[in-house]
Amino acid sequence: MDVVALVDELTVTAGAPFADRLAAVPSLPRRTGADVVAHPEAGTLRLAYETPAMPEADARRLVVHLPADDATAAALDRLSGRRPGALRAVNG
Repeated sequence: MDVVALVDELTVTAGAPFADRLAAVPSLPRRTGADVVAHPEAGTLRLAYETPAMPEADARRLVVHLPADDATAAALDRLSGRRPGALRAVNG
């Protein structure tokens, strides 16, 4: 029996107590998505992010943010003084 079928069966058999416990189980953070940031000068920025797999990275992880839309890309260009479409370097 595969895991999905087992979970479905337990959800039907045990009902709400099982479903509630299953919903409370913590999960890993999403590897991709988008964040909305309210910047004091540029306004609302939509940043897409990706967390690439890093073998043997222990507890460390790398998160890469890129503009999620053209308006955000233009706002970031204005903030950094770069011409539109230029590469961005981030110092950490």
